[in-house]
Amino acid sequence: MRFFLALSRPVRTLALLVAVLCVGACSHVPVSSLPQLATLDLETADLTVLRAAVRAPKEIVAVPGGAFVVMSYWRQGDEARKTTVRATLEVETDPKALAALKEEERAGMRITLFRLTDEGRRKLEAARSEALALKSDELAKGRRASGSLAVSAEGCVRSALPAGPLLLSTYLRLKPGGNFVTLIQDIDLRTLLAQAGSDESAMKPCAN
Repeated sequence: MRFFLALSRPVRTLALLVAVLCVGACSHVPVSSLPQLATLDLETADLTVLRAAVRAPKEIVAVPGGAFVVMSYWRQGDEARKTTVRATLEVETDPKALAALKEEERAGMRITLFRLTDEGRRKLEAARSEALALKSDELAKGRRASGSLAVSAEGCVRSALPAGPLLLSTYLRLKPGGNFVTLIQDIDLRTLLAQAGSDESAMKPCAN
């Protein structure tokens, strides 16, 4: 099962605002996060410090190679011809980076932190430059460009899931030394699956 961390909307600039990509998740975006999200600007962000994190039951683990930043951009009104780039994320194991999320630790839960791979960062930087060039070109013609950014991570089930809600929270950091912004807080995966007409059997077991 693939979990979307948050982050997509058409934009005039490439500033980020949260728009959760799971059914029914918008009510789980903390109000306190909205002002912080409004200040995140992809146009100037140092992508080497981009970190995304997921807190989920410890029985659910990230699939290696299954996490990406997905950036799309297009001329407004022409989304069918949009350009989409997938930049690979890898698990961040630096204890100092993980320490920034210590207050978010919960019993029975696992926090997985991601960063862009070197190749992923280069791809995203190139995509950002192309998107900004498109924006500039369209503005010169009196038109606008649109874009979106999404972060997704695929999870698998390593052991029997506990009874009750399967709570998921997600976080993002785009500023060096900054705090993580909570994107989704305690959304129940079982509820999401039910709303999509499915159940936990849709969550694949881990290969090993």
